[in-house]
Amino acid sequence: MKLSFKDIQFIIEAIDNLIKIYEKRLNNENIDEDEISDIGNDCMFLETLHVDLKNNLSKILLQNQNSLQSDLLNLSAQDLKQSVVQLPISQRLVLVDAITESIRQELSLIQK
Repeated sequence: MKLSFKDIQFIIEAIDNLIKIYEKRLNNENIDEDEISDIGNDCMFLETLHVDLKNNLSKILLQNQNSLQSDLLNLSAQDLKQSVVQLPISQRLVLVDAITESIRQELSLIQK
């Protein structure tokens, strides 16, 4: 199964929430040793899965960034505009923030 970036983010958030629920159960409930062991094992599994998914997400981001860079270099301004217009406004605002921040960083390096 091929998961999208958003799918993986959603799963990571769900895992984080489940780990918190398990930790609350361990700290707040009177539970027997077997259940403590089961919950502890589940938490370790979830934490490992969390790390693996975050690493996978980082790889996807890097691949997408490399692909995007080469694709963007080959686009005309008009083609780029048409591609951006198709994005939801929330994603366009994220792009504006990212571009603005990258320009600020580059300018601060030049001014030093």
